[in-house]
Amino acid sequence: MKGAYTLIIDLEKDLSFSLKTLGDLSFKKGTWIYIGSAMGNGSTSLENRIRRHFRSEKTIHWHIDHLLKSNSRIRSAIWAESSTHIECDIARSIEQMKNISPGPRGFGASDCKKKCWTHLSHSKIENGLEKKIQSIFTKLLLKPRMSQDGNL
Repeated sequence: MKGAYTLIIDLEKDLSFSLKTLGDLSFKKGTWIYIGSAMGNGSTSLENRIRRHFRSEKTIHWHIDHLLKSNSRIRSAIWAESSTHIECDIARSIEQMKNISPGPRGFGASDCKKKCWTHLSHSKIENGLEKKIQSIFTKLLLKPRMSQDGNL
């Protein structure tokens, strides 16, 4: 499968770390939304990418891996199959939601062709976040599905 996904991540406490490519980063305790894509086969397929994010044991490779190795928990993954790169449209739609603020510049978007600020957002939405994100997928003519344990 190929497509795009979001991870809804609960960060248990404030976090700071440094990345060679992005510098010093700070993350507030709370809920974060990461938007990614998986357009490959095998280990880079949609289902394998999502499963990888849920695993605790993995090689740290992507920006999101640094956040996920901290005191965080993936609450859910919302994904949809797509043959085109749609993650930027999802990211921009999420950023336009009320009570959402963009994460660090370039996070998850260092190779973004549409020049997105970030593919990570902080959410202050208390209830219904998953439904709101699923609605964004639907508006983009995608068929969203959800997992809370990485099984697709």
